[in-house]
Amino acid sequence: LAPWGPALVRRRVCARARRSRGRGGKRPVPAAAAMLEDGGHSGFGQGRGGNEGMSGTPMWQIKRKLAEYEKQRENLVQELIAEHEDRAIPPEPPNVLVDAVSAIGGSADGKAKPLVRHVLVKDLNKVAAMKSLEFPKTELFADKAPLGLYAVFDGNSCSGSPGPAAAEYCARNFHLKVMDNLVMLRQGAANAAFLKAALIKSFHDLDADYLATKPQVEDGCGAAAALLLGNHVFIAKLGQCGAWLAEAEGDRVAPMALGSQATTSVGSLGEPARKAQGSTTACTPEVHSVALKGCESHPFLLLASSTLIRVMSGVELVEAAADFHMQPRIACGDIVAAAVEKVKSQPVPSQLLLAQVCFLPPKEKAQDKKEKKAEAPPAAKKPKAGSKEGMRSIRLRHILLRTQDATAPVKNSSAASSASSAKAKPVRPRQEAEVLLRQFLKELKDALKGAARAPRTANDLVLFDNKKFGELCRQYSHCPTAQKGGGMCGDLGWMPREAQRKLSKEFQEAVSVLRPGDWSDIVASVDGLHIVQRIA
Repeated sequence: LAPWGPALVRRRVCARARRSRGRGGKRPVPAAAAMLEDGGHSGFGQGRGGNEGMSGTPMWQIKRKLAEYEKQRENLVQELIAEHEDRAIPPEPPNVLVDAVSAIGGSADGKAKPLVRHVLVKDLNKVAAMKSLEFPKTELFADKAPLGLYAVFDGNSCSGSPGPAAAEYCARNFHLKVMDNLVMLRQGAANAAFLKAALIKSFHDLDADYLATKPQVEDGCGAAAALLLGNHVFIAKLGQCGAWLAEAEGDRVAPMALGSQATTSVGSLGEPARKAQGSTTACTPEVHSVALKGCESHPFLLLASSTLIRVMSGVELVEAAADFHMQPRIACGDIVAAAVEKVKSQPVPSQLLLAQVCFLPPKEKAQDKKEKKAEAPPAAKKPKAGSKEGMRSIRLRHILLRTQDATAPVKNSSAASSASSAKAKPVRPRQEAEVLLRQFLKELKDALKGAARAPRTANDLVLFDNKKFGELCRQYSHCPTAQKGGGMCGDLGWMPREAQRKLSKEFQEAVSVLRPGDWSDIVASVDGLHIVQRIA
């Protein structure tokens, strides 16, 4: 074949292939012909002009198509990498402060199981990821919307005699039913109407499972639940439990009107004797959807047991909680303590429970931070390592009450007077310490209300609190900083995030939302219980 040359070989093979196709046959095209018609290797003969491929296509077109294919491949690779990185970043939890307080009024039996239970799932997306569940990604779930679930189950809210079984079962399994029904939402069906239906079905599934698991137990319970999804909250109420969304109306805060808000509903979960006929209407909650307008318009949400509603109305609860800005533990504890005083003379014990969800301003997303950082001009001078600017420190002072369940060893002071003073201060039970800290904050607020001239700035507020704070700190605080003189009493200095988190994650979260002059909620750490003021 050598004398014929490569060009002759190419023409003869291609001619044979054309004759086969012209006769209508379905003979397989020889491999060599296929290579030639598809372009082949550009080095195997260049044809008449020297710039054609083996199929007759000009080489410049082949190169252009190869470049397009390579560009598409690169774009696909980049999309896959971006999708993988996006999946690796977990959704942010809801930016809220949430807590609940329960107490027993009347003649209490310490050995009895509680009739009222609560569940606070601060990050439902995280729980779903641990169980390998995937929620929808469109509509209300778009942009990795934060997801939280909060609920109260009350065994007193039933038609029969109260019992603890139903409330305990529902508190353990409610979030599982909600996740199962959210996962079943299809793409394009993740709007408010379908979310309401999913929440109602979660109640039905919970009721059916309880009746199947414990058919001989006659206990039942009412419920009040809130599902927070992005900037939407879905509030469900069943039985005599209460749920109120606070709404700012000028200078006052009042409960937002949500349906009937009746507390005489006979619906409940459980109670198989009432549901022998198979009806599900008795366990269908009243569900409302509200688009939140920010923490200034909708500052907080309350969930209450039926026993608490019998003592205080919804308006009273909301107005009392509004006195404690961004302090859910203090607010719930103070309200429940006041209700206990009203029912302490009753011969029958009543368990009172209140949960509060305080809405905070939305966090800045990581992508927005990157864009701002890219658009920002370069800094004139890079902050030194360890400086306040580089470490994002804040200056704090506090009152610490050491509790019996504190895990950290007692801090020794170098001064003998500090050591003797620390020994004289008792270590208290947790509940007693909370009552005392609530009283301290009330005294500081009362002193501020009685001031002849209100402080204009955060620095004025800190200076105004110095005298009363110093008295309380020296007398009660277990921290060695309580023995410092003057305005340095209780001063923790400049604390970076790392130092805050060493005390506890809850401590870091509580102080991160404070503005200069603000007081924190009661926060637990390895040393005990604190109330903290940001002073700079």
